[in-house]
Amino acid sequence: MGAHSEVLLLTEGERLISHCTFAERDDIQPTDLTSWVGFVYTFPQYRGNRYAGLLFEEVERLAKGQGIPAVYLSTNHTGLYEKYGFTFLTQMLDMDGEPSRIYKKVLR
Repeated sequence: MGAHSEVLLLTEGERLISHCTFAERDDIQPTDLTSWVGFVYTFPQYRGNRYAGLLFEEVERLAKGQGIPAVYLSTNHTGLYEKYGFTFLTQMLDMDGEPSRIYKKVLR
């Protein structure tokens, strides 16, 4: 995933609510696109509370601190990440040769 990869965990006490990665690379290879938000997951009992948005805010803070102008996300979901400011960019093949939707979020 790259030397400067981070795993972000959202917890409540000792309970894991949601997580994601912020990394130079993801499951779309080869590509010149970088940096990536990946492995986004919120446990079912916590869904619908926009907890992933809190993780995305932290990713954005980290990226801006590193001078990164945009982040990318690979997914098979449609209509989920748009509410967090991501826009559909293209479709590419993941490392398993499966099609994946690529989203981009420009950081302001």
